[in-house]
Amino acid sequence: MIYIPANENLCTTLAGQENPNPARGAGVGTMSTAVVPSAPHFGEVQAWNVDTGKKVWTHTFPTSANWGPMLATAGDLVFSGGTNDLKFRAFDARAGKVLWEFPTNSGILGQPTSFSIDGKQYVAVMSGFGIDARGVQGTITRGLPPGTVTAVPEGGSIWVFALNDK
Repeated sequence: MIYIPANENLCTTLAGQENPNPARGAGVGTMSTAVVPSAPHFGEVQAWNVDTGKKVWTHTFPTSANWGPMLATAGDLVFSGGTNDLKFRAFDARAGKVLWEFPTNSGILGQPTSFSIDGKQYVAVMSGFGIDARGVQGTITRGLPPGTVTAVPEGGSIWVFALNDK
């Protein structure tokens, strides 16, 4: 299986412009993002069977894009963040069920990593939202009913979780 953080119902346009001051750096331009009106969701976690090319499962996020890198483990867990609800999640790799979730201080944009110390497995991830994720989330939020989504604070914290031996 391959696991993909994806976004649907969003369209982004990038337009280059002549750089008025090339001595100050690379090109310049503008970016604009639009959402499909009345979209049922934006972000997704997808699982695809690489042997058949077929999608096996999808988990959707109704009010958030998904900017989170993912980590699959040999124990059939898939870890992902990247949503505006600030949560880091563990999915059942085969069925897509959310097995565990934990609210962090910000959105997860960092790549989860796994390591072992004295036979105990850990997963670590950095929490901190910004740049494109912040801008696109603002576009999504403007199209949703008031109070549906709260702002995602910026931040920069490392979270480390120990896995159970089950």
